[in-house]
Amino acid sequence: MTDHPVDILAFGAHPDDIELGVAGTLIRAIESGKRVALCDLTEGERGTRGTVETRREETRNANRVMGIDDRMRWNLGIPDGGITGSEEHLLRVVRTIRHFRPDIILYSWERDRHPDHGDSHRLVQRAIFDAGLRMVATEHDGEAQAPHTTKRSYCYFHTWERTPDFFVDISAQVGRKLDTLAAYGSQLTVPGRSRSAVWAHEPRTFISGEDFIEAALGRMRHWGLMAGVRYAEGFVSPSGPVLVNDLLDTLPQSAE
Repeated sequence: MTDHPVDILAFGAHPDDIELGVAGTLIRAIESGKRVALCDLTEGERGTRGTVETRREETRNANRVMGIDDRMRWNLGIPDGGITGSEEHLLRVVRTIRHFRPDIILYSWERDRHPDHGDSHRLVQRAIFDAGLRMVATEHDGEAQAPHTTKRSYCYFHTWERTPDFFVDISAQVGRKLDTLAAYGSQLTVPGRSRSAVWAHEPRTFISGEDFIEAALGRMRHWGLMAGVRYAEGFVSPSGPVLVNDLLDTLPQSAE
């Protein structure tokens, strides 16, 4: 059996989805010594701006900013705009879960303006369940994989949102998160960090202007205010309430 146990495995439909949703949380986890892996379902090949090759290089640059080894980030090559619940797609995700054997999985919330985000939610949610079934057979590098039951899974947000079930304080990591987003210069414009002139000839998209990142930063600031810290990322627990062993664990670590 080949496995590569990690503490957290994050899934996104396209390169940059994970970074937009949870880069701060992942950077914080890495800084505290946790093992983290990422998986993009598609290469974002239907995107209006840039190319597949551009986005591959941008992803490698983002990995370096976050502190992710390229070997710890997989791309499953599912067609952009074609994420389905087919057995083929399902087994690709199951194989990934069984390889990395995470304690926690992060993935997209079920509702968003981009259909791929909702489709990725349904695919990953089903794969989390199937990864624990002995009768679902998968192999990696010619070796049979053992079932794996993930302890917890949480959803993060894209454009649409609801009130989160809990927050992670990313006040100390927000600068590096913005640096990570700036790595995706073909897709995003981060004020003060992006070389916007390089992509000025490309068509404008919903996420390409400075206003998109400003709105995302404002949301993180709003969530931080709700949580009693400066900046936070919000999560939903689709499998129900989270057990807290000590009430003192719920106190902010850097409240102002």
